[in-house]
Amino acid sequence: MIYNVAHGGASRVSWLRAWFDARAWRRPQNWPRAPRPLSLYAVQAGGCDGCAAEVAALREGGAYDLAPLGLRFVATPHDAELLVVTGSITRASVPWLMRWWDEMPMPKGLVAIGDCAVSGGIAGENYATLSGVMAARLPGVAQCDMTLRGCPPPPDEILRGLLMLAAGKVVSA
Repeated sequence: MIYNVAHGGASRVSWLRAWFDARAWRRPQNWPRAPRPLSLYAVQAGGCDGCAAEVAALREGGAYDLAPLGLRFVATPHDAELLVVTGSITRASVPWLMRWWDEMPMPKGLVAIGDCAVSGGIAGENYATLSGVMAARLPGVAQCDMTLRGCPPPPDEILRGLLMLAAGKVVSA
């Protein structure tokens, strides 16, 4: 299966899989609304696109209605409060991550989704990849506001973590 990472999106097959997964899932009614709206800017730094497909299921899937929960994905980092990073952090992606981080207004936060973004995943640190988003040394970042392990983590776990983060908890799962 070939993924079109160069053009910044999941392939049609992975998007279709994410859409079908989202249609089968229904949000539990007891999940609270975020105390304040959160705007998210999602970035795929590299890798297999698995975690990006799960984030795409949240963003574009019909079953995940984020507006009533107070979460929304934005098109530019200028409007975002949280930088959501998925995939392996390649050495070539670090300048882009720093650029997007610098473009975000204060206050801002960092979210790492998936094993590759958290700790480097199966590749770890080598000549081409870093051992997670913290190894990119973004200016002013002491820790991730949310780290979510999994390969890939399911959309409902991502949503649960984002809601806990919106409620003021530092999430590491």
